[in-house]
Amino acid sequence: MLRTLTAISLLFLSSAFARAQPGVQQFNVDLAASGLLPVTWASDSPALVHLGFDLKFGLEYDSAISVPVRLEIGYIRSSASRVSRLGELYKAWEGLRVDLLSGYDFAPRPIGRWGSLVFGILGGGAITAADYSSTALAYAYPSLILEPRVALNQRVGKGSAQGPWLAAPMELMFRAGTRTLAPGLGLGWRYRLGAAF
Repeated sequence: MLRTLTAISLLFLSSAFARAQPGVQQFNVDLAASGLLPVTWASDSPALVHLGFDLKFGLEYDSAISVPVRLEIGYIRSSASRVSRLGELYKAWEGLRVDLLSGYDFAPRPIGRWGSLVFGILGGGAITAADYSSTALAYAYPSLILEPRVALNQRVGKGSAQGPWLAAPMELMFRAGTRTLAPGLGLGWRYRLGAAF
């Protein structure tokens, strides 16, 4: 599963600037919040579950079916993990992050006066500057991301739209001698210029 996530994320990211499609091109901005359920493990330590969340501001440029590039700036926080039977735990952490993603949006599906639904999938990577909560220990770590999503586009004027979107990100973090796999569920609001219906 980890190899598959890595391969798909790198494939999306490596082609980020190579898929601009002719036709309608769109510029999107959005705000989002996600709940996370990170699972951390190390080579000589057990896998333990945390609770976490992140907040993100996104800037995206896409064309008819592809998303050549998406940039996100955000904040992430995770609680300490649960305690193992042997008394081990992983510390809480928080940090600021930058994500670079790429992917595809499938054709919009009209839903009457509500507008249209757009299903898509993104992949890419992130870099996070983090510290362990209540300590002076700082570090940075890379991660890989795979994110299916669905957005509701509601027309608000000629050539523009807005609406909520829902995503289910999966992130693999390479953190300071450990690995963390963090599935999540995110909800955001997007404003889209040059929307196609």
